[in-house]
Parts: sequence; structure tokens; C-alpha cells
Amino acid sequence: MKSKQQQNKNAGLYYRLSKDDERAGESLSIENQKLMLRKFAAEQGFTVIDEYIDDGWSGTSFNRPEVKRLLEDAKTGRINVIIVKDLSRFGRNYIEVGQYTDYIFPMHNIRFIALGDNVDSANTENAGMDMMPIMNVFNEWHAASTSKKIRAVIETNAKSGKYRANAAPYGYVKGNDENRLPVRDEPAASYVLRMFEMRAKGISPNKIADALNEEGVKTPADYKEEKFAIPNTRKSHHLWSCATVKQILTNPTYLGHLVQMRTTTLSYKNKKTVKRDPEDMVWVYNTHEAIVSQELWDKCREMEASVSQGKKNCTGVVLPLSGLAYCADCGAKMHSGWNNTRHKRTDPRTYHRNHFNCGSYTKFQGRSCCSHYIKMATLEQIVLEDIRSKIQLVETDEAEARTAFLKQCDLISSEEAMWDRNRMNQILRRTAELDKLISSVYEDRVSGKIPEDICVGLLEKYQAEKLKLQNERSEIEKRQANTTKERVNVDEFISRLKTYLTVPTLTREMCMELIEFVTVDKCPGKYSKEPREIHIYYKLIDKTPPPEKKYLSTPTCEDC
Repeated sequence: MKSKQQQNKNAGLYYRLSKDDERAGESLSIENQKLMLRKFAAEQGFTVIDEYIDDGWSGTSFNRPEVKRLLEDAKTGRINVIIVKDLSRFGRNYIEVGQYTDYIFPMHNIRFIALGDNVDSANTENAGMDMMPIMNVFNEWHAASTSKKIRAVIETNAKSGKYRANAAPYGYVKGNDENRLPVRDEPAASYVLRMFEMRAKGISPNKIADALNEEGVKTPADYKEEKFAIPNTRKSHHLWSCATVKQILTNPTYLGHLVQMRTTTLSYKNKKTVKRDPEDMVWVYNTHEAIVSQELWDKCREMEASVSQGKKNCTGVVLPLSGLAYCADCGAKMHSGWNNTRHKRTDPRTYHRNHFNCGSYTKFQGRSCCSHYIKMATLEQIVLEDIRSKIQLVETDEAEARTAFLKQCDLISSEEAMWDRNRMNQILRRTAELDKLISSVYEDRVSGKIPEDICVGLLEKYQAEKLKLQNERSEIEKRQANTTKERVNVDEFISRLKTYLTVPTLTREMCMELIEFVTVDKCPGKYSKEPREIHIYYKLIDKTPPPEKKYLSTPTCEDC
């Protein structure tokens, strides 16, 4: 029968090397650790049961495959001695290291030895055991310091325009220059441009993916595997998905800019990845050839901000006003439906949606709002005629049309603009005079021409007037900036109208480019002579947000 001393000779040798430790040279290499620990185990008469190697793993976390196996073997009694080169090899998290060395190892009668730090749990009287808590704290401090230095280097490289990604996005390849900047890659780049053009026309990412699949366009992973012999290790259906299209449509790399450090970790201990705010990312502009223009990019962002995302009906068609019509009373979206009062519906695909109803009315079966029923063709004709009236106004007199659209934007009048310019000149002149007066007061006080109390009073008076003028100047500049922006928007709106001069019918693309949303008022009743109100809110010239949802306790009318 083996003695207790002989039983405590089953050793497990643990080695760890992180990517940061590789910079320290040969002294921390796995081979050097093996030579040292094997020699020590042989000299002390330990039986090496197993060796555990975590190569390329940080010591800040104990979520390492081999250290987990080591600890499991120790708890099950397979080994009862753990030997490491030093405490930092076992871990750099002082709380977890202390938990194992102070509680778990003694509880399971496991001997822990760290050669370089003179730590041996079988000899509690040596100086190494006394210094162990301090050394654990120092090891964690070293990990935190190293992490900060590495982050600083990464950020510096990103700001200098060095491309850090392992691979360029679909449509590009990494170049051979010093910064490895993206280089346009055909034919993938042409497909990227086409996706953006389709989205700018109001086509949804889902429908874009369907179109690419129908044409047999290879997915980014399959394309790389075929062209660059990069194996696709992920499980794939080899089909484009809505998520893949969205990822491409929101990547600013296609604008010719490098946007790096988009994600970060919570800390050097917690490696959970979180997305950074756009202002915290590192942006370097105009570094490589763009695939997408800024104008096309902005149109896609406009489509994303639209109240309608292009939902298809059961026949696979996106109706022109789908998702753009709202109930004027409760704020719910108008739902398209079939008119089946005379015919029993057997197959929905054999019927075309031909009218709109209030979505709240449909959902709650008339308990919260009235139907606001309107024929789809009627609403589309109203919208088309209103658009045509604006097109005709532009064709007849573009200057008059611009004035009308500017008025619709609630811009200040020409007289108010003239007053702002004159007032701005007055403010600039008076501010310059005040600066001279303040300077002269200081000079008179220094020379003793005026007493201190008068000097202080004058300075307070001049400073107060100057602050008031600065605030007034800021307000005028803000109004002027808004005016300039609105004028640009009106010019863009006129440009969009001109593209539809000869369009005979209302199209989805036309609605997505011109219309923000439409509100449908309640039906005035069968015998009422009051006109029904339909409000059309246009992009770029109308600033009214979509109507808020209101939950009505009773329907607003009984005649719809």
C-alpha cells in the first residue's frame, strides 16, 4: 500500500503562452517551460501523469480548454500536484487565482507549485507563499497595462489608415500596398452597386435576396471559395438571405472610407464583444476607390427611415402605397384587403387586394375605430393626380414651383431673411466695438485713469451686452443654416419630380422617392356632401412626423 507521501506524487504539468507573451522571447516559450518543469519533476521524484498546454490563450480568463481539463483531473483525483513555471502562467486574474490556491486546492488536497515565484503550498512558511497575493495583483496589473498598450497601438494604426480586417468585404480584396487597403474586385463590385441601386428604388432587402437567388448569383462565401480558394467552413444553404444583403447595404466601406474599431470588449477580463457608437469608431475618409456614391448611400438610408419597408402581398407584389397609408383618427396603418361581400373566397391568391381599411378596425373588429374604407384605385388616383399637379407646376414655372415648395417648408420670408442679414452685420460691428471698449477699459485701469469700481461696472456692462449679441448671432446662424438645408432639399425634390414627367401610373418607386406617408380621414357618410380629406405628406418638403397611434374607446363614425 502506497504511503500518503508517495500518493502525493502524481503531477500535472501546465504550460501557457499568450500572443502577448510571445514578444518576451524564448524564456516564456512552451518548449522552455517544458524543459524546466520536466527537469524539476524528475529531480523531485514526481510521476508526470499528463501535460496540459494552452498555447495562444490569455491568462485573464480561466475559460481555457486545457486549464479546465487540468482542474477537472485534479478534482477527480487523477493528479494531486499541479506544477507551473510561475503564477502568471496559471492565470492573471488575482481573484480567480486566489480562489483556487486558497480554497479549492486545499479542499481537494492538491499541492500547487509555481517554480519561478518560489510558491509551494506544501511549505507555507516560505517567503513565496507570503508574497503570493501581491504577485497575483501584480500579474493582473501587468495584464491590464499590456491590454491598454495593445489597444493604443491598434487605435494608432487604425487612425493612420492601416486596414486591420482579416479579409476585405464582398466587392473588394485586400491590396498589396503598405496599408493593405481594399481594392475593387469584379464582378462582385457590380453586384454590390446593383444592390444599392435596387434598395434606393424602394426594393426591400428580402426581395433583393430573392432576385439574386433567382439569377444564381453566388453568395459572398461561395464566391470567395470559387475565386480565391478560401474554404467555406460555415454551414450554408448557398443562398442569399435578407441579413446578408442588409450587412452589405449598411457597410460604409463601399463609400471609400475605412471605418474600423467598430466593436470592443467590455474589459481585458471580459471578452464579450459589444458594438461601439458610430462617433467612437475610427473613421478615415477617402482611402480607397468607392463602389457607391454618397448620393446613392443617402437614398438607401432614406429608404431605411421610411415608414414602409416594402411588405409583399400574397401574390408577391409590393403595392405602390403599401405601408404608407395611415388612419387619420387613430394613427394605425391602413391594411389592404379583399372585397368579398358577394363572392365566397376560396383561394386568396385568386383575388387582388382592392381596398384599404384602418388596421385598428381590422384587428379589433370595429371596437376601437371605424373602417375608413377606401378603394385602393381611388387612393392611388388621388395621390397620382397630386403628384402630377406638382410636376405640371415645375414644367410651367420652375421658379414659382420652388417658391411654393419653400413656403411649404415653412421657411422664413425674403423680408425676414434680409432683416437677418442686416442684423448680423450690425451684431458683427457692435461686437468689434465692444472688444475695443473692453480693451481700453483694461488699459485705463492699469494706467490709473479710472478707479477700480467704475472699471468693474463697465466691464460687466460690456460683457453682458456682448453675451446677448452672441446668443442672438447663434440664433440667426441657426436659422440661416436651416434655410440653406431646406433650399437644398427643395432642389432635390424638384429633381426627383422631373424623373417622373412621363410616368403614366403610380409606381412603388415613385411613392418611395416622393411620399413620406398619406393619412385617410373618416368617411363623411353616404349622404353627406362634405369632401373626404386625404392628406399627402411629401419627403424633403414636409416635416410632419407620422401620426401617433391613439386607442379609441369607441368608433369615430358609423357610416364607413
